[in-house]
Amino acid sequence: MRIVVIGAGAMGGSYGGLMAKAGHDVRLIDTSAAHVAAIRARGLRIEGALGDHTVAVPAAEAPEAGETADVAVVFTDTNNTRAAAETAARILAPDGFAVTLQNGIGNVETLQEVVGADRTLGGSSMCSAAALGPGRVALTHLRGTAIGEIDGAARPRADGLVAALGDAGFPVERVPDVMGRIWRKFVVNCAVNALAATTGLRPGELARLPETAEFQSRLLDEVMAVVAAKGVTLPGPNVADGVRAGSRKSFNRPSMLQHVDAGRRTEIDALNGALVREARALGVPVPANAALVALLKGRELARMRAVSDPDLDYDAWEARIAAGEDV
Repeated sequence: MRIVVIGAGAMGGSYGGLMAKAGHDVRLIDTSAAHVAAIRARGLRIEGALGDHTVAVPAAEAPEAGETADVAVVFTDTNNTRAAAETAARILAPDGFAVTLQNGIGNVETLQEVVGADRTLGGSSMCSAAALGPGRVALTHLRGTAIGEIDGAARPRADGLVAALGDAGFPVERVPDVMGRIWRKFVVNCAVNALAATTGLRPGELARLPETAEFQSRLLDEVMAVVAAKGVTLPGPNVADGVRAGSRKSFNRPSMLQHVDAGRRTEIDALNGALVREARALGVPVPANAALVALLKGRELARMRAVSDPDLDYDAWEARIAAGEDV
């Protein structure tokens, strides 16, 4: 079975690299030329929860001509899901399938549209990871991974991928309710990621500051109201309480905080932004989440400008506006 990981950053690199270390046929595709070059030159350095390893694994910025895959594991950020789906569609063998292990909602639907509903599986990873530089990633927390058919059927086609993940050291299970797992992770991310990215605080810090802990509870109340209105069944009871308790015990840097710090576009539109869209369609008020989306987008823009245009001349901008040249 040939596995191609599309999006080999912190998470995709950790998963793909460790499956390769376990002896599986894995290839990484990532659009970062520096990251790919480092992997080719020195191997992929993986640190953290499953030990420190340097793994020789094939990597490229795009598929090679005629390349095929039995499984395409999509780990790009959600802004690049469609492009990743188009890559998967080009390389999948006739009986191959794509599986998303990304954050947010909407990724399954995009894969189904591009790759085909019958060739799309869903997944959810509760692990966390960090990018340490070109060719270096860290698996910062080792938690469960769930994979399943969208319609809940018990087909054997995912057995090889599940086995490869298990061989790599990931706690993994096949589940009949994968969309419920995706939504449960969505609840967690909506309550943590944007709040951390906007404030610069880690989950355990957010939980200990009374004002942010109260705001997180408001976010969770709104998310759970949307979940109920949409009729989504989440696995396990008291999911919101679990998020609050989990936040107190976790001091990782959520991916959205990493993206903001790096001056990169975030996944807000697939997380709290998606929640706001769902809420509007259902007639559910979500003012705390709407406010957080606005604040995060402002923070995101400020950091992107600080990184890409640190010498922006605001006085000149004001002068252009005064002259009617820029409205």
